[in-house]
Amino acid sequence: MHTPIAGSGGNGAKAYHCSNCGGLVSSSDRLLAIGDQQRHQFVNPAGIECRFYTFASCPGAMATGTLTQEYSWFDGYGWQLAFCRACGLHLGWRYAAADRQVRPAEFWGILITQLLAR
Repeated sequence: MHTPIAGSGGNGAKAYHCSNCGGLVSSSDRLLAIGDQQRHQFVNPAGIECRFYTFASCPGAMATGTLTQEYSWFDGYGWQLAFCRACGLHLGWRYAAADRQVRPAEFWGILITQLLAR
């Protein structure tokens, strides 16, 4: 059984867990609309289709690597790789605004295939 992450859900929110280890990644009360959508679909430069949800925060994920704006799917944002804190599975990306005037200042794009909703 996995230890809950403080502030990760509640009030009937759906929990999103890592598909590999079952660790809690985030919850539906943290979903965030970017460009009027919480679910996105893009194709990366390698031709791989990526479907993901955007979250305001993901306590069960960690970002690593250098922030880059190259191939960013969101104008004004750079990205880093995001991994499960519990097992290290690649979950998606953390996006950070390149300019202090851009809002939100950051958000997470978490691949639907890497999540189990409960």
